[in-house]
Amino acid sequence: MPVETSISTPLPAGVQPSVVVALLHNHETYIRTTCPQLISYSRISPTTTTLTTLASNSNSNPNVAPVDEPHTFEVTDRRPTGQTTYRLTLTNRAEGIDSTAEGKVPTGSMTIRAKWRVRGGGDAGLLEEHVDIESNMITRKMIKSNIERSHPAHHRSFLAEAARG
Repeated sequence: MPVETSISTPLPAGVQPSVVVALLHNHETYIRTTCPQLISYSRISPTTTTLTTLASNSNSNPNVAPVDEPHTFEVTDRRPTGQTTYRLTLTNRAEGIDSTAEGKVPTGSMTIRAKWRVRGGGDAGLLEEHVDIESNMITRKMIKSNIERSHPAHHRSFLAEAARG
């Protein structure tokens, strides 16, 4: 049974929801912001050729995938015990992004599913993140605690970047 948690951060005055959504849709920005101990990442699917073709056909940024098309990466992060490598699937949605991280922990496997959404606009706008964590009981509690402690800073980073843009 998964453990759930949610984080909401108000959009700063003057930050347009569309700018925040565009930042979430940039997979390089998303990975660098949500993986502060990032060592490396590489795209697994679709292939770089597919992305280059998409970008040349649409004159778009190759780091921004079409809505509803999943893109999977292999990500390596630093951890207190060394480093860990896991799969990260990102799917852009009209109001944000869905992410699924799947990996191994010393006590078995873990899956973290997050739905980031930008709601409303103006003074009532919010960046909302809903997270489901699947793993063994002890690991779920540790992951939930880490998310609740670190993800508000991820939200602030996205919103600060949006305010600059």
